[in-house]
Amino acid sequence: MLPKGGSEIIKDQLVSLLPEGSLDGINLITSVCHPSLIQKDKINIVWQQLSYDQPNVQYMKDRKFVDSVDYFVYNSHWVFEKFRSYFKIPEYKSFVIKNSTHTFDKIEKNNERLKLIYTSTPWRGLGVLIKAIEKLNKTRDDFTLDVYSSTKIYGKQFEELEGDKFKPLFDMCKNTKNVNYIGYGTNEEIRKALETTDILAYPSIFEETSCIAAIEAMMAGCHVVTTNYGALPETCSEFATMIEFNPTLDLINSYADALGNVMDNYKAGVYKEDTQLQTQFYKKFYSWETRIDEWKGFLNYVRSNKEKR
Repeated sequence: MLPKGGSEIIKDQLVSLLPEGSLDGINLITSVCHPSLIQKDKINIVWQQLSYDQPNVQYMKDRKFVDSVDYFVYNSHWVFEKFRSYFKIPEYKSFVIKNSTHTFDKIEKNNERLKLIYTSTPWRGLGVLIKAIEKLNKTRDDFTLDVYSSTKIYGKQFEELEGDKFKPLFDMCKNTKNVNYIGYGTNEEIRKALETTDILAYPSIFEETSCIAAIEAMMAGCHVVTTNYGALPETCSEFATMIEFNPTLDLINSYADALGNVMDNYKAGVYKEDTQLQTQFYKKFYSWETRIDEWKGFLNYVRSNKEKR
């Protein structure tokens, strides 16, 4: 099984939506910055989904590598600013094209018990969430949390190397009241689950550069409860409930309090109008119907620039 995280999914979607021949003569590199990936006979574009501190981007410190790349595309203004600050990238080569997803045909939120979901890798906040759920279980029993999380998403080799590290956390999920541990789910399965989900519970402790999980959830009409870490404030706009990121045990308590308040407000219908506006907003600004035109325009631009040289 090949890795199938957010970056791979969105690249597959882009390629499938572009007109035939759109990438002829173009070497579209996803995230990893390394001289071996450069093809001298093509237009080299690095589509950056990783954060500035990740090992796979450190060749950005090498001016020879940066000079060998024709264009850099960043998936948020936040990550563009970070790369601009840390690596002194040439702005004239830099473009921001935000991430996107497909729209949802059928959204139905008619749950007797509140339906919560977590759809990210285990190291991005699952441990915080489960401990917060343990606290909430002491005072309420009106919700179910579905956990789609595993190391399998990054392929068999990664699962063999890293899977055992997270087994205690997955066991905790399985043994926690009101938690339904599902493990690995395809993107299609997760999107289907989002159609009937009320709340995306994501106490992120990972510096997201965008966040496909949040974009899909908000497109599907879920209220998102997360932290203000990385690019999440930009990605979630004004719609999510956000708590201040805090890399201490206090995050568990503050997240449990916030999630509990959101569940009460959700049941009281507080978010009904906001959710309708949110769904319209993400359909307009984060759907492939919008984004594919940006990519077509960008690719036409890079080709016309090459012809002028």
